Amino acid sequence: MKKACLSVLVALFFGAATLIGAEFWEKKKYPEWTEKEVRKMLSDSPWARPVEIRLDAMGAGRGGGGARGRRGGGGGGFPDASVGTGMGGGVDEGGGGGMGRGGGIPTPDVIPTVTVHVRWRTALPIKQALVRARFGDEASSSPEAAKFLSAQETHCIVEIAGVPAPMLRAKPDELKAGAQLRIKDKPPIQAVDIKAGRDQNRVNLYLVFPRGQDGAPLIAVEDKEVEVVLKAGQLDIRRKFRLKEMIFDGKLEI
Repeated sequence: MKKACLSVLVALFFGAATLIGAEFWEKKKYPEWTEKEVRKMLSDSPWARPVEIRLDAMGAGRGGGGARGRRGGGGGGFPDASVGTGMGGGVDEGGGGGMGRGGGIPTPDVIPTVTVHVRWRTALPIKQALVRARFGDEASSSPEAAKFLSAQETHCIVEIAGVPAPMLRAKPDELKAGAQLRIKDKPPIQAVDIKAGRDQNRVNLYLVFPRGQDGAPLIAVEDKEVEVVLKAGQLDIRRKFRLKEMIFDGKLEI
């Protein structure tokens, strides 16, 4: 009897220790996420990462320059970003507006930067964070939220949020041609479309990639790492993601 009780106590102890070390999305359902946790999911999580862009290398300051993998330009001509999982532009996505702006007063040694966020818009935890941000306490009861979360994804959409509009000089076709998912020892996955939504002086770009049969991702956990690349003219944004970290409820979410 004592041995059985001891086994139960040990199991409870290790279970509690595992829970304490778990991330909030592993411990709580999305309707319970706090505002801070929603911002973290959308800006610095396995499905969303920040990328620093040097302003001088984007022609926004002192001429050209050579920002390493962080260049851009400014323009228009995009269709409205009503992509399948868009939910419009009214959701506070925790990324483009003013989060993570670098800079200050330019000096010869200090180059101002801006932070954009690269996030997997069709990943379920990102969709849940968007729903929580938009609907608040009604996230679990709203029919619109339920429809959004249950929608069958036909494409994989990667969002680059918070690009300053004056930096986008490349044409949409050039951006689409330069949008890829890269996996080591495999051919790159080319974007089939690119859309954009504007929020004041910032632009959110949506890179649309194909999925396989029945909407299955063309990427597997065994690929270990995938790099999101958007390169067109001076614009050069890159961000790598570790696939084993992108498991959610036992499934790779991208």
